[in-house]
Amino acid sequence: MTTFYCVRHGKTEYNQKHIFQGGLVDSPLLPEGIQNAKNAGTYLKDISFSRAFCSPQKRAVDTAENLISQLSSPIELTTIQDLREMEFGSWDGKPEEDYHQFEEFQHLVHSPHLYNPSLFNGESFQELIDRGMTVFNNLSQQYPNDTILIVSHGLTLQTILKHLDGSPISDIRKGKLLDNTSLTILDCNSQTMNYKLIKWNETSYLD
Repeated sequence: MTTFYCVRHGKTEYNQKHIFQGGLVDSPLLPEGIQNAKNAGTYLKDISFSRAFCSPQKRAVDTAENLISQLSSPIELTTIQDLREMEFGSWDGKPEEDYHQFEEFQHLVHSPHLYNPSLFNGESFQELIDRGMTVFNNLSQQYPNDTILIVSHGLTLQTILKHLDGSPISDIRKGKLLDNTSLTILDCNSQTMNYKLIKWNETSYLD
């Protein structure tokens, strides 16, 4: 059994200002984002992680490093390109409110199965699922008995984990969305490649 402890990055300046923060842009963690990453590390300090992987984007790397600094047994961090956030094309780095009236913005938020970002060179939910599934499947097969830390992004984790739990793309945005620095735990039977959600959006350790 491979167990994944999946953490969303800490809160950033762009999160606070409601700016599109996809796979093409970055902004610094806020002080609370740094502190909550450390809080997550304290919460997980006695978990015997064998490996840690994260998105190469700075907000995810900084979150992972602050989290790992609090573990009883610190581990090496490896970045994986396909753990980056969904790309929003020319929308990335722009205020969300500038696009509220656009049909594709409404699809992005409410009807992801209808979302078509091709006109602004964005990434579709299916493309995000395809690259994310490759990461989780490869790690499950390579490390069939490991406990693995994953630090990634809100929409990336939301989409992949909901998909692995059996949700269609139309339901990806339904229910409780993942909070900054939240923890979701996922098991994978590496022989059958069946996944099971164990915990969703744990936030008890946040300030």
